[in-house]
Amino acid sequence: MSWGLANLNHAMRQPGCPLCRLQREAEARYLENLLWENVNDPATREQWAAGLGFCSRHAWQLQRLEARRYGDGLGNAILYEDLLQRILPVLETLARPPAEDPLSLYRRLGRFLPRFLDRGRALRGIPGLQGRQRCRVCRLGEETARAYAEWLIEGLAEADVRERYETSDGLCLPHLRMALSGARDRAPQAVAWLASHAAQRLQRLLGNLQEYIRKHDWNHRHEPMSHEERRAWIRAVAFFAGEVEDNGSLDDRGG
Repeated sequence: MSWGLANLNHAMRQPGCPLCRLQREAEARYLENLLWENVNDPATREQWAAGLGFCSRHAWQLQRLEARRYGDGLGNAILYEDLLQRILPVLETLARPPAEDPLSLYRRLGRFLPRFLDRGRALRGIPGLQGRQRCRVCRLGEETARAYAEWLIEGLAEADVRERYETSDGLCLPHLRMALSGARDRAPQAVAWLASHAAQRLQRLLGNLQEYIRKHDWNHRHEPMSHEERRAWIRAVAFFAGEVEDNGSLDDRGG
């Protein structure tokens, strides 16, 4: 069994979408390594600056991680000091009264961030105040999920992997879409099996969701609600949106 498939089998024993779990773990490892040893690494700093930091979710995850793990904020302070020094000259330039046409102003602003400015988007925003790359942690997480989706498709040729998947909570819609679209041509049998399994699981979820709705009706309010019915609305959100830590969908197998 490959290293990737072994990790996938372990994730399928845990609650929730296994690819969401593996993606979160990869993102968390990146953030931990960033704080532990890569804050001053030049290549890491270039990636950080190219996106003008991380997206909101990962920026605050990094902040919480450092506060919780180290009781400090030195790593965050070092990183943001770098970003502030990059955008302050841009703002100072904008603060001066324009004495030239707008195109000349864009060309002048472009001098401050030549390595990070996406020339093709220069006239659709203010150069230097927007990143030219997506959040590095988001990109890493998606690359990780895509790799595990390929391992899953390959593994479904084996009976034990199919059995393990059947006992898991299955894939959320974003990762199901990723797995199906990536294997439609090269593994049609795996695609058919995965789609069939998802349809059966969602039929059960739909039934539980409908019972949850029905039992909120005044005429049926005294009927007992099963655990699966009570958690159906949370599992529905988790399926369509994917799962993140502390979102209430991972504490047990509620659907």
